[in-house]
Amino acid sequence: MSDVAPAVKSNPIYALVFLILSFVAGILLAYFRGPQTPATEPAATETVVALKVAESDAPISASVEAEAQPDPGVLNTRLTDAEAKIRRLEQELVAVAKQQAAFAFVVSEQRERPAGMLAETTAVAATEIDSEVVGAAAVTDRLEDDLARLGARPTERGHLVTLTESALRFPVGGSTIDAARSEGLQAIAEVLGRHERLMARIEGHTDRSGSATKNLALSQERARSVKDALAAMGVDASRIEIVGMGETRPLDDGATAQARQRNRRVEVYLIEP
Repeated sequence: MSDVAPAVKSNPIYALVFLILSFVAGILLAYFRGPQTPATEPAATETVVALKVAESDAPISASVEAEAQPDPGVLNTRLTDAEAKIRRLEQELVAVAKQQAAFAFVVSEQRERPAGMLAETTAVAATEIDSEVVGAAAVTDRLEDDLARLGARPTERGHLVTLTESALRFPVGGSTIDAARSEGLQAIAEVLGRHERLMARIEGHTDRSGSATKNLALSQERARSVKDALAAMGVDASRIEIVGMGETRPLDDGATAQARQRNRRVEVYLIEP
């Protein structure tokens, strides 16, 4: 300092340069520091803002407090509804428990009974089968006995009973019969009455005397007369079939009177369906 001062004092140019440098330094210092605000202003501003916020929150707080205290009547209604729902749920649970208990009981019963039920069912079925077998055997035995008494002969077309012209007492060239005097027809009607599952096929036959057309018609009429006689004795007509064979199936090809008499006949086939 002692050296500079004397130099400044002794030389005016140095003094001017020193002043200029001091001025520039002051300007740069002021520029870098920026504008300065009083320290008391922010505190005042914050206080004003806090007051405004407090004033604006006051109604909100009041409304929140009001909402936090609901109407007692509304609370009672909600409580009553909740209690009613709880009671209904309890009743439903009780009903479900009863159903489960009943189902479990049934299941346990079914598990314990299958063997006994199977044995019982098997015994009943065996008894019924035995009864049916015995009944069928008895019916078969009775039918065989009846057919044997009729003198029926088993054939591929059924059991054959042959009624001769003399047994039926047909007039010569006619088809009328006196059923009351025909023991053979009455016996057939009795068998058909006892065994309703039997069907009857009645075939009329003639000898070769006369024309074939006339003989065919006569055989048909005689078969129908036998059917009508059986129906009059109580046999269902729907169980009887008739057909006229004419002279097409002779039993004897001879030309004697005995041969012609044998050929004039009615054959009754008793058929088991």
